[in-house]
Order: sequence, then structure tokens, then C-alpha cells
Amino acid sequence: MDKIRLLPHLIIAGIGALWALPLYVLTIGALKPLSEVLTTPVYVPSTNIDLTTLFRVAGELAPVLLNTALVVIPTALGAAFIGSLGAYALWRATTKLKDVLLVVVAVATYLPYQSAVVPLARFMTERGLFDTLYGIALGLLIFFIPFATLMMLIFITAIPRSVVEAAEIDGAGEMLIFAKAVLPLLGPAFTSVATYLTISGWNNFFIPLALSRTYNNHITLKVFSYVGQSGNLYNEMFSAALIASLPPLLLFIALGRYFIRGLLVLGSGGK
Repeated sequence: MDKIRLLPHLIIAGIGALWALPLYVLTIGALKPLSEVLTTPVYVPSTNIDLTTLFRVAGELAPVLLNTALVVIPTALGAAFIGSLGAYALWRATTKLKDVLLVVVAVATYLPYQSAVVPLARFMTERGLFDTLYGIALGLLIFFIPFATLMMLIFITAIPRSVVEAAEIDGAGEMLIFAKAVLPLLGPAFTSVATYLTISGWNNFFIPLALSRTYNNHITLKVFSYVGQSGNLYNEMFSAALIASLPPLLLFIALGRYFIRGLLVLGSGGK
């Protein structure tokens, strides 16, 4: 019986070790001096920790990290808010087109980036937004809004309709009901969706690549720029990857309990 109980813990520990292995290689590789980079395998720890490369790469990435934050955070918050409005409108809708609109939102949510990248890039070019932070923000927003709407619609079904009915009896209009009665109850949901979209936008590579000529508009592009054509200094690549991964990791640690609370609401199905 003890062995049966021990088995799940061993499986979890094994999965954790597999997950930690790339992080281990990434960390020790970022701390190696150039002499060891050229002579030792990536998985062998350094005998002489060197922070020079890490600090130099951090200085190179600092403006790009700022650009990425200025794009991703407002985009995630805006998409979550617009998605909340869209979800509320669909939740309250009585028209026969409601099911059609739901299908459209679902299709848009799972639309591959590749299917829209050419018209999207042309749209940005014609309006002078190509290779700009505004263009990347708009591109992310276009793809994020359907997902946010679908997720917020699932969350919003957990709200008792009696809350809305009570506000209607008091004579409140739709926007006032949304702002005063519905949106405050969507706090965990809003945080979960905004956190997910922030991390997703931070890690997105394809949209910034399709809408940029340079590497300085998004952190994933800048990290990719450390991949050389003739050879790679993996301590530079690992340093860039390690630094780029810290902001979303710290964000999740800071807001993790709210994210999980939102997922619990989603899993409860409004019960």
C-alpha cells in the first residue's frame, strides 16, 4: 500500500526533474566564462563562475525588455477588458444570432497566426504601423480579444443572474450594470486572463517576427538574434534566454494565487 502511495510522488518528482533540467543547463551555461564555453559541454557546471556575460547581455536587453513590457502589458489588460465587455454582451444577448456569434468567436480564438499573417502585415504596412511597437501591440490585440472573450464568457456564467436582475430593478443601464455589478465579480477571472495573455504575449515570437524588420521591438526577437549563422557562444544565448524568462516567471509568482483562484472558478462551472 505504501508503494502504491509512493508511486504518484515518484512520477511527479520525475516530471519535475525533467522540467528542471533545461533550467539547470540554462543557468549554469549563463554563468560560464568564455574559456569554459569553448572547452566544456553545456551540462557541466562551471568551476569559475563569471557574471560578466550575464551583466553585459542584461545591459543589451534592457531597452528591449522595456519595449516588450510597454507592448504586452497594456495589450493584455486591454484585451481582457474588451473580452469582458464582449462576454457580457453575449451573456445578456437574446438575439437568435447569439449562437452564430459564439461560433465566430470560437473560430477566431483558434485561428492560426499563419493564416492571417500576410493580410495583417499588409494592413500594418499600409497604415504606417509596420516595424513599430504600435503595430505589434495591435497585432497581438487582434488575436487576443477572441480568446479573452471566450474565456471571460466561461467565467461570467458563474455570476448569479439575480445580481443583474437586482441592478435592473434599481433602474441601472447596461454599462452601469457591467461596471458596478459584473466587473467587480470578475476580478479573479480578469486577473487570470490578463496574466495568461501577458505571458503569452511576452513569449510570442511569430507575430513580432512578421511585423518587424529589427530585433529591438520584442524580447523573443532579441533573444533569437544571439543565434549566430557560423557559430554560437552559448553563454550569451543562455544569458539572454535566462533574463528574458525572468519577467513572466516573476509575474506568475506574484499573481499565481489569483490565477489559480480564477481557474478554480472556471473548474467549478459556476457552482
